[in-house]
Amino acid sequence: MRLLLDTNILILRENYHQIPQHIQTLYNIVERLQYQRVIHPLSIKEIKKDCNLERQKANLSKIEAYIVLETVPEALKDDYFCNQLEIPQNENDTIDNELLYCVYGNVVDYLITEDQKLINKADKLGLQTVISPREAIEIFSEYLVKTDIHSTPSFCKKKGFQINLEDPIFDTLKHDYPEFMSYWWPNKVIKQDRDVYTFTDNKNRINALLIPKIETVNEIDFIAPVDFEKILKICLFKVAEIARGKKLGERLISMAIDYAIQNNLTYIYLTHFTEENDYLVPLINSFGFEFIGKNSRHEEVFLKSIIAPKTTDLVDFDIQELSRKYYPSYYDGEKVKKHLVPIIPYYHKMLFPDYDSFRPTRQTTLLTLHPNSEGNSIKKAYLSHAITGKISVGDILLFYRSEDDMMITTLGIVEKIERNLTDAEKIQKLTAKRTVYSRSDIEAISKSPILVILFNQHFHFKKPVSYNSLLKENIITGPIRSITEITDVNYRKIIKDNVNECFTIN
Repeated sequence: MRLLLDTNILILRENYHQIPQHIQTLYNIVERLQYQRVIHPLSIKEIKKDCNLERQKANLSKIEAYIVLETVPEALKDDYFCNQLEIPQNENDTIDNELLYCVYGNVVDYLITEDQKLINKADKLGLQTVISPREAIEIFSEYLVKTDIHSTPSFCKKKGFQINLEDPIFDTLKHDYPEFMSYWWPNKVIKQDRDVYTFTDNKNRINALLIPKIETVNEIDFIAPVDFEKILKICLFKVAEIARGKKLGERLISMAIDYAIQNNLTYIYLTHFTEENDYLVPLINSFGFEFIGKNSRHEEVFLKSIIAPKTTDLVDFDIQELSRKYYPSYYDGEKVKKHLVPIIPYYHKMLFPDYDSFRPTRQTTLLTLHPNSEGNSIKKAYLSHAITGKISVGDILLFYRSEDDMMITTLGIVEKIERNLTDAEKIQKLTAKRTVYSRSDIEAISKSPILVILFNQHFHFKKPVSYNSLLKENIITGPIRSITEITDVNYRKIIKDNVNECFTIN
């Protein structure tokens, strides 16, 4: 495995200061796995620009331990690649593009960087192998021999007065918002009865935190471009540095949307001071939060609707863009196909750990245990030996849990399709940020051609549709052993009483 390290990783690793714990952990894993660490010639050029000559000299001497890529492809010579990116505004943008091109051209297996802008740029290109150090730890740890047994961390609901304000997750908030402490119990702004959802790890540290609040139109302090009586405000949306890469941000978004649905709210908003290397804005943008202006404190306001307006253009539209902008709403008209997708209980439990077929409502899903990062995510991957050319981007997937429950439980929307893959390494890279399959699983199943479906999870069913019901309604004629396309009429039989029509666009 060949890993390209961005300049910011080298500086973190090789400077005068104490090495951050997550960088130490990453290097330990990489050394144990004996992966090759390489650097781009342009990274050396960046280090040479350091005006602190003593530090520059020290850093240049230390990076001699790394392999410098002798021959690198030039992004500027690839018009197709360049046309997918914005025109570079400075030398740093140009260097970023050259680093990305090494991944794009398969010169290296992964690019590891702390630069969120670079990761965002890679996401737009569909490059799953440009990752942060914490994501790298999550991915590469799978390759290590497992010797530790950990108790399962979980989300739990607490009240404001039960939260330990000395937890490290609050350090940046205290620094950036001097008035932060005055908002919390016992000062009564964060009231004693306010619900606070926290994700705590095995060391009792808060890894993620969500505080929702329902406000009336008279309580907001910004000009809204839409009409509403009540709206959900995300008062606090925070993932700790130590927990980046576990998809907890996606989990918080899912929880906030659940909260809005349960309370019959159409709009959600949050406020934020955008930083130079901001991870939050790209995340919320990918699920439809859009900048609409600033509030009285000059914070940026991001607003999202979970229901598409009745005036939505259905003549000339992008199916994926509709699903993104109004998530969890989705298009289910004649332009997309519908498919039954069988999944065995083992993988169903890993892929959808927040599903419980015996609960009549979704309310308790906010507190479900999530031991794996894929379970926290909205963006997921499904691997199959199915030979089908029928599935397309935007199509609807109805996941059927086989063997035990024998029920259709979950609905997802196709984001990307790759067919006939037999290279385990390529499959691993394609699904690195969203798969529940272990490295050994992928190696085993890739002996035969693999169909990879990248999809977004939209809804669990309140009333799972049983195998017997499918037979009775003539939706199927026998066991569901492979991906099966169904008619639009039968699809609507399945989602009846499970997906409120306000969330479907057709």
